Amino acid sequence: MSVEKRLWTKEELLTLKEWYPKEGIRVIERLPGRNRSMITQQARRQGLSAPCDDWSRREIAILKKWYPVEGSNVTARLNGKSKNAVRSQAQREKLVHKARWSEDEDEILRLYYPTEGACAAERLKGRTRESVRQHAQKLGIRCE
Repeated sequence: MSVEKRLWTKEELLTLKEWYPKEGIRVIERLPGRNRSMITQQARRQGLSAPCDDWSRREIAILKKWYPVEGSNVTARLNGKSKNAVRSQAQREKLVHKARWSEDEDEILRLYYPTEGACAAERLKGRTRESVRQHAQKLGIRCE
């Protein structure tokens, strides 16, 4: 359903100012014709902040299921949540994104780590020297 762009009425702004600090995005039920994005942007413009528990049970379940796999990219499954909001909530829930290592990456480590050590990280996009050291140790690969 498409929502057309229109100016906020005085009544809508009053509703937002009264209820957004108490209800967060659940104020959407009081503002027909406004979507999550419109509400959060207007709240920001008005200097309003939502309570910290602005996550529904459904959203928390999605976060718990997908954050360990997708990290902050889980935002695609959580309409209107920013990457910062996702990271903050994941931290509160003590969730960790486990970046998986591919078989190709493991093979690169087997080939180059023994002679290059942590410098093999330069051959692995997005991997730090420390993560390379740790993964090599996990695989039982030693630097000569």
